Parts: sequence; structure tokens; C-alpha cells
Amino acid sequence: MSIDENKALRLMGRVLTLSRLRVQSSVPQAIVEELTKLTLENPMLQQGLPVVIESDYELDLAWLVKVLKRTGVQVLGVAAGVLSEQAIALDLPILPPDHTKAASRGSTQQAATTSAAPKAVIEQPKLPAKMITDPVRSGQQVYAENSDLIVLAPVSSGAELIADGCIHIYGVLRGRAIAGATGNPQARIFCKKLEADLVAIAGVYMVADQIPNKLQSKSVQIYLGEDGNIVIEALD
Repeated sequence: MSIDENKALRLMGRVLTLSRLRVQSSVPQAIVEELTKLTLENPMLQQGLPVVIESDYELDLAWLVKVLKRTGVQVLGVAAGVLSEQAIALDLPILPPDHTKAASRGSTQQAATTSAAPKAVIEQPKLPAKMITDPVRSGQQVYAENSDLIVLAPVSSGAELIADGCIHIYGVLRGRAIAGATGNPQARIFCKKLEADLVAIAGVYMVADQIPNKLQSKSVQIYLGEDGNIVIEALD
């Protein structure tokens, strides 16, 4: 038995992908109606999807948490902001705000100030691309820190690819592919055969049920459109 295994606690690093549920209204009825639609579009919500609540609106956080739990959503915490005090009262963790949303979802106010302030510079990957030649099995995670990721073998369902830059898969993708992990909205995913469980760019994701049938098993590129949403485009 190693020294680490004799310890009562052991801190282990791991890259996690968390969904942020952004509340864009303070009207309870509107929130419930939109949650019903989201549940139909994203079955993962009813399967215990962990989320971080993010909002610029004052609302009853205890009520929202209760509604989400009834739906099946697991609330992991709240993004720092107007709900912070309520989160403390409910003993919910407070996480840093999402700084990537400004780059992918511009508001009217942001558009008005763009000319007055210099654009944020997205730091591109600095290291050589990380290359994987063996199949990526279910349960495995591959992370290309500060670089692109190239996979020359199949990716199984349940496997996870993460890159701070772009991801290139010269085979079938049946797992999860997360590009631009540190918030680069210019990152892209390229794959020879798309059968993914989930794809994501800079925190914006799309699950398997949302991928159009006509693009299943096709050679595609995946990127963020001008509206900040995922775009999947056939390459052949």
C-alpha cells in the first residue's frame, strides 16, 4: 500500500464540465413554462443533470431550487451575483460567474459598448497538439491542456475528450467532445463519423437527442454560430 493510500483524505485533480442554467426572467410562471420545454428537449434534465444557477434577476431562490429538484435537476451551486445572499442562507456553494458568456452571447448593452472598449483577446493554444493513436474506451478521459487534441482512433460511448483548443477525430465519435474548455469560442470540433453523446464549445453544449438525424454518422465540423449556439455542418 502506498503512502497516499494510507491517508484519510486525498485531493485529486479532474476537469469537470458543468452546465449553467441561466435564469432570464423573474416571473415564476414563465420559468415553469420554459423549464417544461427544456425538459422535453433535454431528457438529461430529468436524469439528475447537475447545474449551476446563474441569474441577473432577483427571485425566490428557495422556490427555484425546489422546482428544479422536482424536475430531477441537481443544483450544485449558484454563480456569484444577485442570488449570492440567498445561496448562503440555503447553504449552497457560490461559484465564480461565467466569463465566457460575453464572448458567445452578446447583449444589446454589450454591442453598444464594443466600439468604446477593446475586444477581449482569446488566448490561443500554445503547446503542440496532443495526439492519441489508441482507441479511447468508455470511462476514459483525455485532456489537451492549452493545445489542440488529435485522435486517430475510435472514441467509445462514455469516453470524454477535452481540449482548450480544437478537437480533431479521424474516426467515430460516440462519447463526449468538449473543445474550447477554457472559454475559447473560436474552437471547433472535427470528426469523421458523428455519433456523439455530447458535443460542446466554450461551455455551450448539445446532447445526442438534439443532433439532427441527417447529420448522424456523417463527417462534420462543429462550431459556435453568430448567435452563440452550436452549429453542426456536414463536410461531405
